[in-house]
Amino acid sequence: MRLVDASEPWNALPNVDPTEVVIAANRDELVGLANCIGEALNAIDDWEFDTRVGLLPEDARRLRDAISEILRAGQGPQ
Repeated sequence: MRLVDASEPWNALPNVDPTEVVIAANRDELVGLANCIGEALNAIDDWEFDTRVGLLPEDARRLRDAISEILRAGQGPQ
């Protein structure tokens, strides 16, 4: 996950890797997403997490932490 500068014109998106998906989310949506990932990590045992969610638990933790870091740094949408 990486933050795309909102001030970049959309024609700058060729810098996006073909394996990436660009989404738009406001701050509340990012908070909700990070919280949902945390709840899933708490509710599902590691041994079945990948089967039920489609991510390894460590990948889910990295994603949650990356979202949280963006929010803490104030880099995300206001």
